[in-house]
Amino acid sequence: MKNKAIIFDIDGTAINSPAQKTPSKQLIKAVREIEKDYYICAATGRVWTFAKPVLEGLSLTDPCIISAGTQICNPTTGEIIWQCDVDKTDLQAAIAIAKEYPDYKVLYNDNDEDAYLNGGLDITSLEIDEPVYFFELIFVPQEIAPEIVTKLSEIEGIAVTKVVAQREGFNDIHVTNRNATKEHAIAELLKILDVNQENTIGVGDGHNDIHLFNAVGHKAAMGNAVDELKSAANEVIGNVTEDGFASYLERLENG
Repeated sequence: MKNKAIIFDIDGTAINSPAQKTPSKQLIKAVREIEKDYYICAATGRVWTFAKPVLEGLSLTDPCIISAGTQICNPTTGEIIWQCDVDKTDLQAAIAIAKEYPDYKVLYNDNDEDAYLNGGLDITSLEIDEPVYFFELIFVPQEIAPEIVTKLSEIEGIAVTKVVAQREGFNDIHVTNRNATKEHAIAELLKILDVNQENTIGVGDGHNDIHLFNAVGHKAAMGNAVDELKSAANEVIGNVTEDGFASYLERLENG
């Protein structure tokens, strides 16, 4: 019976996105070797459709956190095991702030890679008539993002997380229920797995992985991680361009 877990980010950690679409052979092999001793769980800002190719590429079977911490899914079927929606009033307040920045597109709930990289929705004409668990502004210039984050953070019921976008010089801004970050989702995940926090390792690279680090026992930042994450880490490992996560798993496996 396993009692340890490795929880890892996808973009900038498991794969060098957007250039790399699927996991490397080295990482796939490393996951196969170590999963006999650890639960292996992704924790990503990607929604299900966008995350699916990577989860399937790694043949993961343990529950994974998706949609920026708002959902836990079965990676083999997409079944949602746990979900936390944004309050409707809070969502409308966030949309009102987003409308102050009509040049930037938004997405909500599930979307594929093309919708993210080449699409997005016009905020000025946005109408939502369904529950929302995940809302984001995409490709916001880095110099503008802090201003938007500050305004959104005044909404008491939401969590606002700035992440590195898949275009240089830009951020995405994630809006979730304040009780639905990677930190909250990992707490739920560990209940499902029956694993103690001290027996967990978290691996990440971005601002949203501060939440991941808050929830795990040992913190490993990628060599390409943002400075804030490196400062919070117990150790800094290899760069994503050098398959640093795979090399780290190999080192764990070999003692």
